[in-house]
Amino acid sequence: MPSLRFGAIDIASLPRVNPIFRDYLNGIPVIRDFYRWDPREPQDRLLKSLTSRTYPREELASILAEQNRAWGANEALLESIPRLRDPQAVTVVTGQQVGLFGGPLYTLYKALTALELARQVESQWKVPCLPLFWMASEDTDFAEIDHLYLPDHHDQVTLVRYAPDKGFGADLPATHALTPKIGETFAALVKAAGPGGLPETILTLLKDCYRPGVNLVSAFGRLLSSLLSSKGLILVDPSDPRLKALARPLFLQEIGTAPASARLVQTAWEKLRGLGYPPQVRLRGEGPNLFTLHPEGRRPIKIEDAKALRHLVEDTPERFSPNVVLRPLMESFLFPAVAHVGGPHEIAYYAQLREVFDHFDIPMPFLLPRATFTLVEGRIERLLKKHDLSVPVLQEDPERVVSQVLRRSLPKTFVAKQQRILQTTIKNFAELKALVSRLDPTLTPRVGGAEGLVKKQMDEVERLLLRSFKRRNQEVRTQVLRVVAHLLPGGELQERVYGFMPYLCRHELALIDLIAAAIDGPGWEHRLLYLGASRPA
Repeated sequence: MPSLRFGAIDIASLPRVNPIFRDYLNGIPVIRDFYRWDPREPQDRLLKSLTSRTYPREELASILAEQNRAWGANEALLESIPRLRDPQAVTVVTGQQVGLFGGPLYTLYKALTALELARQVESQWKVPCLPLFWMASEDTDFAEIDHLYLPDHHDQVTLVRYAPDKGFGADLPATHALTPKIGETFAALVKAAGPGGLPETILTLLKDCYRPGVNLVSAFGRLLSSLLSSKGLILVDPSDPRLKALARPLFLQEIGTAPASARLVQTAWEKLRGLGYPPQVRLRGEGPNLFTLHPEGRRPIKIEDAKALRHLVEDTPERFSPNVVLRPLMESFLFPAVAHVGGPHEIAYYAQLREVFDHFDIPMPFLLPRATFTLVEGRIERLLKKHDLSVPVLQEDPERVVSQVLRRSLPKTFVAKQQRILQTTIKNFAELKALVSRLDPTLTPRVGGAEGLVKKQMDEVERLLLRSFKRRNQEVRTQVLRVVAHLLPGGELQERVYGFMPYLCRHELALIDLIAAAIDGPGWEHRLLYLGASRPA
């Protein structure tokens, strides 16, 4: 494995940081009060609370073993699952939508962070700790999971999409069977990767997982299991009717006490808004935080229908699905979750759930940030150094960054002369304004206007010179735009745009070990992870 090299960046300096998440990481008291625990301080009370509660451990262990066996988990993982039966066992949970070909880079970062934190919990507290990955198998936002972005072999941001002929209709990820259209998706991926850019081993793995007739959850599960089951990651499909049956008491309490939880979420929303924070979860009504599942699609429950549905929840809990509010509750209701590993927006919306956890008498887990990285490949690192660029600088408009780089390449004689002329001009105009203000103060603004005009003309000369430099130095512009496309595509963090599979194609599966080695705990800082040389395109 290559030597580990990384640099750190303050998360607050990154583009579009969620302010709730930022202040949570910084320990700002006014926002920390929306959470149960201080994530930087071990809380023995939470551990005692979890180990003193009763969980359906036998059933859960059996279900997880069967699910993970179906996705091809290795024997070592299957042998680890029965540890959940230990009354002292706890879990570290993370999760994500089942994105095409594994989804964005941060999906991998979440999984690897959960693995490391589970190891640390087990080592520090001397209790069994299982890392769980909760797959969002009933999330109907297909626009989030039907595509993959990658930096193609021309260093352009390229979209690869899976689009079934008849769309997704009323399907859920757990019920949508891949159509032959997935073949066109593979063809687009091969084309975008370029000659030799998609190793046969990776292509074979993807095609084995994403086959026509296989549902999206199974495809995602087989892929993640093939990559991470050897490291101990346990996958969970919450659409399993057996898990819904175990969650029946939670569903019944939500139905029976509605609109209590909805109002608690709304109250937190109002408090956050009053403090100047942008609330994350705004409910459209006061019905139970459950959907009913029908052949025609997933439907929210209206408050007036809640009581009438109680017998259906009792008899057929598999026909119900938690919404964004109840999903975290279901996770901690079923499993002894000591920590939940989340991204910025996920941790931010937990700020509206503390009172809901209390309402259900469910221990709220630690909310810990996932690791956050920008992967810097060897040729991109060389360009960063060559043009003296940094990630914060790259957040500006790309053409502005190009201009800044070219400005540094202007002849030193021109720059020095320009600065001397500008300083002299400013000094002379200051003297002129002082003189005019004594003779006729009403003319002082005219002098100021003349000064501004001179400065504008000098700026125009520089602008035209830079434009000329751009034409004559097209390669510099190309190189700068290449760096931007790789590190901050579209002004967004790389991890939120690009899938992780394209990086595995270029750096082989050893990249997973390298990223895992760079994770030593929660993601308190953003890290630039330097990868060195990549596979030739």
